Amino acid sequence: MKALRIGEPLNGLAVWASAYGKWQGRDRIYAVSSGSPCMLFVLDPAGGGPVQQFALEGSDHCWGVVRAASGVYIGGSGILYRFTHEQGVENLGEMIPGEFYTWRLAADDEGRIYGGCYPGGKVFQYNPSTGRFRDYGVMVDGEQYARSMAAWKDKLYVGIGTQCPHIVELDTETGARTGIGLPEDCCKEQLVYDLDIVHGKLIIRITPSSRLYIYDLQLKRWEHSIDSVSGLSVSAPDKQGNIYFIQDHVLRRYEMATGILTPTSLAMPEPAGDYGWLENHPLNPHGSCLAGVHRDGTCWIYDPDTDRHTVMDFALQGQPVHLQSLAWGPEGKLYIGGYFAGGLASYDPATAEVISRRGIGQIEGMHAAGGVMYLGVYPKANIFAYDPSLEWSPGSNPQLVFSLQEEEQDRAFVWTRAGEELAIGTVPSYGRQGGALTLFHPATGRREVFRELLPQQSIVSLAGGEELLFAGGSVWGGLGIAPQRKEASLMIWDVHSRRKLWEGVPVPGERAISALAPDEEGLLWGLTAGLLFLFNPQTMETERTVPVLAADWEGMTHFWRGGCELLYREGVLYGVAMNTLFTYDVRLGRLEVLDGDARLLAMDGEGGLYFARTTALYRMHSSAAGQEDL
Repeated sequence: MKALRIGEPLNGLAVWASAYGKWQGRDRIYAVSSGSPCMLFVLDPAGGGPVQQFALEGSDHCWGVVRAASGVYIGGSGILYRFTHEQGVENLGEMIPGEFYTWRLAADDEGRIYGGCYPGGKVFQYNPSTGRFRDYGVMVDGEQYARSMAAWKDKLYVGIGTQCPHIVELDTETGARTGIGLPEDCCKEQLVYDLDIVHGKLIIRITPSSRLYIYDLQLKRWEHSIDSVSGLSVSAPDKQGNIYFIQDHVLRRYEMATGILTPTSLAMPEPAGDYGWLENHPLNPHGSCLAGVHRDGTCWIYDPDTDRHTVMDFALQGQPVHLQSLAWGPEGKLYIGGYFAGGLASYDPATAEVISRRGIGQIEGMHAAGGVMYLGVYPKANIFAYDPSLEWSPGSNPQLVFSLQEEEQDRAFVWTRAGEELAIGTVPSYGRQGGALTLFHPATGRREVFRELLPQQSIVSLAGGEELLFAGGSVWGGLGIAPQRKEASLMIWDVHSRRKLWEGVPVPGERAISALAPDEEGLLWGLTAGLLFLFNPQTMETERTVPVLAADWEGMTHFWRGGCELLYREGVLYGVAMNTLFTYDVRLGRLEVLDGDARLLAMDGEGGLYFARTTALYRMHSSAAGQEDL
């Protein structure tokens, strides 16, 4: 039997970056949605023209779009693109070899384009006159994120993190770097997430506190701070010199001269992306209106003169979403979570019905309990509860149950049952070490969080029962910080006494234990990036190791679960390691590769194996060893 392609269960929009300009005298918005591939949408905010769309082949994410005289520039997966109405989209090439993630972009007065990168924390320049890239190198040693930036005069100001926030003043001609000291209360923060310059004032937003600070570039001093601001930017000034940003889910006007902050009538349930000013829009034919694009592709427009607003729905079509998580839920349905653009889909094997839902973020892991699907959503390790028997209504169903942000956790990848509780293993937030084990009681809502049970490691695998819980670690913490350990640990934990019974390294040299599966005899099977092992909890010894494939730990920027999974049924292990779907007969000691392009894994009661290939869901019967897909 061959692998059956079920289809692409999720599609979505994730617009985080846009630019504003004019074409033939009319306002245009250039909005980019992340997806496979990214899509550039050219929008007429007056509603008089059709939507144009262009694929950005080779990229699946976008955080930066900027307009210059030579075109609209878009940062993708280590690639810079240029759009003009005459030429369409041009792929300008790789900005810096080895940098595969691009953050915000900026343009200077000469029309040169700048961008920040990950994982090297570098900044590049693109000169449209010569068509050449310039690599300015690492902005701050040890920091991997050059996250935000703005150009002013002959300098570029760059926001850095994630272990500690930094601002770098970069001389774009000489490449010289000078640091700008941050206020003392920023010492425990992580990242300068947003950075803008208005009237010679540097305006930054620090995360995770989401506090905004204002710095006078000429006087070289910090002047004001404002709490509870959400990004990704602040607006360019209006004709009176006021700027606009989101605070406490409301668009607010800030008078730069007086420091007065005034709410508008426009509520913002989620952070705004990039702002732009429109001229002679129907909402105010004789004035200027502020505009922005929501993540779902709708466009809000606000008139400061009358304090009125409107929302335009361009009915933008989403792109297929990479699959991020699989888990069985109530009523025998398989639930599928999406990457970046998010979303939650369900697949009913009995009817082959797929239902796709939008309005939920990136689901790293999930688990069913009591007829409810619990979802671990990135960032902040937000835990949501979804009742499939009720109508899908983001905000109320699924509903936020709790967040692990205060415990500095970000990604709830792994879940298991531990007695009457759910055990959740997490990866910490950016620039932080030390994952957490959370015990949550669905019936009472009680929860306990335990940090550093595996010192300087994330908890990326769990297996549990009524009394004992097994947890596997990864030496990588949150993104943006280098590992401090060389080997991953395994832990045995007593659920009732809440104490660690044992911790050790089951396989020397392995840096992550990405999956765990107990057998019927009380032994524990584990999977690293490419190695199976059998651990005996009675003797605390590893009794067998089985190579599945070669894994190059030295070449990895990070590895948590890596899409790896491990299931045990009736003497056979079913696993995914580094995109390889395999079975291992425990009694015969026989390893067999089923597929070489697979991520994630779930198994139904009839022996059907479900896995993902980028955006598509597949099913293969477990007896179909060596068969090719359709």
